[in-house]
Amino acid sequence: MLTSTKSGAGKSVVAIGLFLKMKEMGKRMGYFKPIGDAMTRQEKSRTDKDVSVISSVVARKFSKEEICPYFLNPESYLDEILPEDSIEIQQKIKDRFSSMEAKSDYIIIEGNHSYNQYSPVNLDDLYFAKAFNADMVICAPISDDNDLNSVIFCYKYITSRNLNVLGVILNARTKTAEVRIQKYHKKILAEQGIRVIGSLQNVKDLEKPTIAEIMDATGAKLYSGDFLKVKNHLVGSFIIGAMGADAALKILRANIDKCVITGGDRTDIALAALDTSTKVIIFTGNMDPVPRVVSVAQEKEVPLLTTNTDTFTVAEQIRRIKTHIQPNEIQICRDQVENLNIDVIFSENNNN
Repeated sequence: MLTSTKSGAGKSVVAIGLFLKMKEMGKRMGYFKPIGDAMTRQEKSRTDKDVSVISSVVARKFSKEEICPYFLNPESYLDEILPEDSIEIQQKIKDRFSSMEAKSDYIIIEGNHSYNQYSPVNLDDLYFAKAFNADMVICAPISDDNDLNSVIFCYKYITSRNLNVLGVILNARTKTAEVRIQKYHKKILAEQGIRVIGSLQNVKDLEKPTIAEIMDATGAKLYSGDFLKVKNHLVGSFIIGAMGADAALKILRANIDKCVITGGDRTDIALAALDTSTKVIIFTGNMDPVPRVVSVAQEKEVPLLTTNTDTFTVAEQIRRIKTHIQPNEIQICRDQVENLNIDVIFSENNNN
């Protein structure tokens, strides 16, 4: 089971990479995610974006329903389930797992966004690791030394619950973090008896949201552009266009592949953005762009989005975006596991 200290740890990257690596070695591989993210209460449309991508990786060996039997909204799950409701859900998930177990040599189980998520309703990673008799691997995003605290505490907590932790996979979020991992973190973890299985390299593209993800997060509508052509375009940075045109131009020139957020009345900002490396512009406050801006955007094939919310709210919505693996990024995931000691993960001598 891949668990994590918090979201953004790279569990899906590791899961896809390990699946493909072991499949190349002739193993019958399974992938299982007990609980997926559901951002709607409509049963027919419930799906998890990472599950959809991984379903394509497993070449339909298992259906989406088999690999992810239950969905919850991570931000408001208590509207759907209380502790007394969990037994029936636990059993449904365990039955699906047993079915996959009979068809697989190894199963990679991807946990929740963090090891303690859904613990109030007894659907956390530790519950399922024990139910499935699974060894655990902790995936941890590392931005600074404070993140090392979380890794050590997570390890101590899981092992105190009599579960076996094979080691940790560190995801360096910056070049500085990678230096600190090599200089300090690996040594300290070893002194604590915690094995470092490896570290993911800082692959920027995997952390960039797509235009479709930005639209989902903000509720913005496409005003101009071809959605099918641009939906998977990656956005590298975000600029709020609330300053004067001269100051804005310096910032706009310094950032590439960006999303610019501004009011519909800021024609100067929009035109300046279109004169630089811009992937998309969001017009806030329910104000549409002027025809001149639309004409230039169409010429440069830059999509324009509109929303009736204010700039601050849009910026906050974007800050909370959870990016997902895209189908064209699967090979990146496969390459990442070359940095991991997979013999530790798939050793026949593990405790289970």
